[in-house]
Amino acid sequence: MVATPNTHPRSQQHVRTGKLLLKGVPVGSVILRGHDASWTFGEFTPFPEFSQFAALFGTWSLLMHAEDAGERLSEAASEELRLAEYAIDTIRATLLLESPEERRHLRQVNIDGPLIEWKE
Repeated sequence: MVATPNTHPRSQQHVRTGKLLLKGVPVGSVILRGHDASWTFGEFTPFPEFSQFAALFGTWSLLMHAEDAGERLSEAASEELRLAEYAIDTIRATLLLESPEERRHLRQVNIDGPLIEWKE
């Protein structure tokens, strides 16, 4: 059987892309994938400039996955998570979208490997 292209009207929707800036520095490209309540999510591809922020997001990710795995975080790990979230929330984050051009100021942003989610 030969696969045929999906011709459903929703499959023809325009995919929006953009660049993420942290502290005014372009750090990666973003492909928007959808919304869930007050969060928007997508795919993140880092630029080399992301390396200056990678450890902070990596720490957050490791602690969040420990919590998701059903492990109870120790008091010290909970404090480390709180500090990581606070540090991330103080980073001025901007998303520059293309087609049409649009600038969005993000209140919160989480990057977990190739995944990104944010609140405006």
